[in-house]
Amino acid sequence: MRYMAHQPRPPLGDVVDYLWSLSDVPGHARERIVPTGTIELVINLHEDEFRIYEPIAGGERWFRGAIASGCYSAAFEIDTRAHALVIGIHFKPGAAARLLGVPPGALANAHVDLDDLWGHSATVLRERLCAEP
Repeated sequence: MRYMAHQPRPPLGDVVDYLWSLSDVPGHARERIVPTGTIELVINLHEDEFRIYEPIAGGERWFRGAIASGCYSAAFEIDTRAHALVIGIHFKPGAAARLLGVPPGALANAHVDLDDLWGHSATVLRERLCAEP
C-alpha cells in the first residue's frame, strides 16, 4: 500500500490540514479507520463506490465514489479491495462545513454521498479527476 500526504500553503492551507492519496490494494480485505475528530472528502478514482462497515449505523454500507466522512466517535472499517486508488482532503477542525454546505455537527458519525450535498457537481468533479493521467 502506498500512502502520500501533502500539506498545502495558504489560502488552501487555512482550511485544509492535508491532501492525501492511497494506492495499491493491501493483502488484507479490511482496514480499520480510527476516529480523528475531523471531516474528510474522499474520492475513489478506481471504482465508483465505497464499501464501509460502520458499527454505529450497523453493518455494511455502500456509497458512490465521492463521499464526505464526518467526525466519528468510534472506529469503522473500509473494504480495501474497492479502494485501489483513493484521494482525499483532510479538513482542519471546523473548516469543512462551509465548503460542504452543511451545518457543524450534521455529519457526526456518518458518511454521505457527495452527490447528496453538491448534486451533479460531485459526479462531474469525480469524472474530471478520473480522466486525469
